[in-house]
Amino acid sequence: MSDASTTLDVPVAFAAATVAADGDGVRVHLPTDATRPGAHASTRVHRPALVRDALLALGDVLASDLRYRGRDRADYLAYLLAKGKGVSKQVWDAQKEYLQLRYAEAARTEEPLDPVLTVGADALRFELLSRDESAYAQLAIGAGALAAPALAAGTTLIDLGPAALRAIGRIRSYRPTTLDLAPAAAAPATSRRVPLRWLRALGQIQAAALLPAERFTLAPIDLYNVLQTLRMRKAKQAPRALRYELVPGQPPRIVLEPWDLVLTATGGPYAGTRPMVVRTWGRGRLQVLARLLPHARSIAVHLLGPGLPAFYVVDAGDATLTLGLSGWTDAGWAGVATFDQLAVGADLPDAALAARLAAGLPLAELTPSTRAALGAEAASLRAAIDLARGVAFARPLLATPPPADALRYRDAREAAAHRLLADAAQVTLTKVHDLGAEGERIEGQVDDARAHRRFVAGFTIDREGRTAGATCTCPAFRRAGIKEGPCEHMIALRVLHARDQARLAAARATDDGRRLIRAETRTLFRRTPRGSETFRLSLDDRSVVARWGAAEPLRMTRQLYPTADLARADYFARLDELARKGFIDATA
Repeated sequence: MSDASTTLDVPVAFAAATVAADGDGVRVHLPTDATRPGAHASTRVHRPALVRDALLALGDVLASDLRYRGRDRADYLAYLLAKGKGVSKQVWDAQKEYLQLRYAEAARTEEPLDPVLTVGADALRFELLSRDESAYAQLAIGAGALAAPALAAGTTLIDLGPAALRAIGRIRSYRPTTLDLAPAAAAPATSRRVPLRWLRALGQIQAAALLPAERFTLAPIDLYNVLQTLRMRKAKQAPRALRYELVPGQPPRIVLEPWDLVLTATGGPYAGTRPMVVRTWGRGRLQVLARLLPHARSIAVHLLGPGLPAFYVVDAGDATLTLGLSGWTDAGWAGVATFDQLAVGADLPDAALAARLAAGLPLAELTPSTRAALGAEAASLRAAIDLARGVAFARPLLATPPPADALRYRDAREAAAHRLLADAAQVTLTKVHDLGAEGERIEGQVDDARAHRRFVAGFTIDREGRTAGATCTCPAFRRAGIKEGPCEHMIALRVLHARDQARLAAARATDDGRRLIRAETRTLFRRTPRGSETFRLSLDDRSVVARWGAAEPLRMTRQLYPTADLARADYFARLDELARKGFIDATA
């Protein structure tokens, strides 16, 4: 159940969507929030079918929810009662009452915010985040797609419920269509009780769009082939990832796991400077782009890194749809580490930056300091990023913003975890063990000075980010296990581990950081017309072991050096040479 500390009541007022004849065409009225009447738009659209399919794609994202739902057995119990089976009416009534209290009330008190409409001189922008916080979509309909628009710039909310989607579905390409986005005079007032964690996720995915990314282009047929393959096959074992193999100067390769099915992209060569492998999860969410593919010209992919969002920007000419997919569909667990760098502080609004955002701030003109300030504005829900057009724009999400610190952490447990991390001596990693295909085992201890106790925690994270084998000696875990999510001690260990991994990855690029590495193994591979080749290189103090070949067992050589420094120098020199030959580091 939610309370005032975890939710925010947002007043809204929506009328019903309508479709009416308009001369020789049709007028579709989509109601906006009457409590924020300043922004509205009325315009004839040049490509009605494109606008229809793009808005329906937004509806698909809005309706997507990949969270687990317990089965409701009330209908089955009613059937047993009708057949005179051994189930009492008291059992049935008790279960119905429980489900009513457990699910109906939770659904009523916690719900996502309605889609956001930002009216600007250059475009109409619709934004929304799915109910489970795993998918973000932004549709921008450019001024070229609008005929003689009547616009009032600003930000408001818009209703894209079932009635509105049915009205949108009646748009046809053969008849002129006028799109009317405006509030109604007699709209019933109500309110949305929006979880603060949902608002935080929306701000975080916007701030993530400013992070450095690997970019490449897919042709619409490439994504169609991926979606068609996923519809025709069902993965029965892990990993269920979509893996991108990127080699400079070569077309990107899309690998569907676990079948190791390779699709070569046709959108052009990868223009990066180093080869890499990027694995993404939750590939089934790409199905929401299916209805827009017939209109697409190209699809730009922005990959931020493991666990961070991936953005797919569909260019349909007069309109662009940006789909942001979180690194994990379970935002409550894995996101605590990957979004640690995007924590929202109590930053005050920047007046100078706000003035530039009002006119549209090109992302190419950002300086490091401006980028940091813009990230704070985006995470605090005062600005948004349009990756398709490369601009940031002002978008005050709420008429009355939440308190400055309300979005800093996802929940009380994450706040407690960061309180523990504030003192470096309180959280210690005692074991980090790579289990190969099974994932990674993380164990540690937390000395909570406030509780005057030491807690020992551990868990395994598999290659798909799922948690298994979790243990902790704290009362919360002993009471409910992992059913209520990770305790603050697990979160603290997970965040500390992620910070250590980021620090080691950054150190590998420097001479001083490489001197700290005394033992590690890297696995590299490359694809050739004859098949794939694997090269596994290991450093262990004074020895370097190389294993290579096209199939198991791999050929092996071992070299022993007089000093560890000489072994380390040769190890990194060989890694650099393999990269120049087109081998991709696939260790992760």
